[in-house]
Amino acid sequence: MESFRSVMNDTHHLPSLTALRAFVTVADTSSFTEAARRLFLTQGAISKQIRLLEQHYGTILLQRQSRLIQLTPSGRTLLPVARDVVERLKEVERKLKTQSDILSLQVYVSFAVRWLMPRLGSFYQQHPLTQLRIDSMVYEPEELDPDLNQAYILFGHGQWPDMQAELLLPELLSPVCAPAMLAQLPTLAALAGHTLFHTTRDYEEWIAWLATQDIRSLAQYKHQVVDLHHLAWTAAASGLGVAIGDMELLQDELEQGRLVRPFDSVLRTGAGYWLVYPHSYAEHPGLQALLSWLREQAAARQLAP
Repeated sequence: MESFRSVMNDTHHLPSLTALRAFVTVADTSSFTEAARRLFLTQGAISKQIRLLEQHYGTILLQRQSRLIQLTPSGRTLLPVARDVVERLKEVERKLKTQSDILSLQVYVSFAVRWLMPRLGSFYQQHPLTQLRIDSMVYEPEELDPDLNQAYILFGHGQWPDMQAELLLPELLSPVCAPAMLAQLPTLAALAGHTLFHTTRDYEEWIAWLATQDIRSLAQYKHQVVDLHHLAWTAAASGLGVAIGDMELLQDELEQGRLVRPFDSVLRTGAGYWLVYPHSYAEHPGLQALLSWLREQAAARQLAP
């Protein structure tokens, strides 16, 4: 009981945090008016807090000379300690608050289904306090708002204005098909006459990969356009034709034998999947936890070309 009273007496004699914040802000700005504006208080309230602090320590901390505000020797002694206390408490408050904040993440459907969701359990095991809100998307937003607390996993070359971006997985393209079709494709020439699945009407991915094999015309192939990679890969796994896909996103299907690679050649396109977020979101502990985990997962699973 005596120790409890001792603790209560010790804390009872500490100055108020409001008074310390007022003192630090006045000292930093040399202005009661500016301090009041920054702390959303009236100038009179700031003056009252300074008086309370001076009464607490029994000494003058600030002197007004004309329009100038100067620290007294006692004020100069208190300032670094008060500033450290205020900054430490602000940092603790930020960490405790943002630990419970929900981290908002937008992800392509194919990336979410094929790569992110199967691995997400390990993230929650490592970071049980971090809450994720995951929204899927088919197309990238036309414009990213740097003032919005929103992170993304986007496909591209790392160039998004006013945003930070870190490469997670480089794109590695190669054809895939159902195991039953493998015997029909002993050579690249045997691909002629088969249906190629595309996700864009310009056949961009197939054109790029076939160019590495010195094939410039697609006239000898049949073509089917679908709007999602997920649909193209599902069709290929069903034996309806040959799709082209990112080897990292398809690694589980390849390891489990639902898809096979009829040809060894892999094209590194120079594009990839990036974690993209506003500069203002960078210090969110949840984002830092996610980024660290994504780095681990990408390093563990990334294929060599």
